[in-house]
Order: sequence, then C-alpha cells, then structure tokens
Amino acid sequence: MHSRAFPWLSSLTDEQAYEFLDEVIQAAQDAGTHTAFLHALDNLVDQHAPTLPHGVTP
Repeated sequence: MHSRAFPWLSSLTDEQAYEFLDEVIQAAQDAGTHTAFLHALDNLVDQHAPTLPHGVTP
C-alpha cells in the first residue's frame, strides 16, 4: 500500500496499516470538526511512530 499522505505507510505490515487507517476513520467520525480531526490525526501518527521501521519518520 502506498500513500502520499502517509509515505511511511507502505513500510508497515498490512495489519499495522489497516489498524492505523481504522483508527484514522474512527477519529474522523468522532472529531466533529476539521480542527479536532487534525489534532486526533497528529496524535495517532505520534502513537504509531514507535512501530515505524528504523529511519522512517511520519
């Protein structure tokens, strides 16, 4: 899976990528506003940063 929005997404396993994308979808549904969604998205990326392969940054 390749992503221009999250270039590091292709470095994850399918399971990790789908888990992350599920969390992004849930954050979008829960957020209510664009600003709240962007904040939630930043938090999700930070949470997943430790699972990224060495040398890959979000």
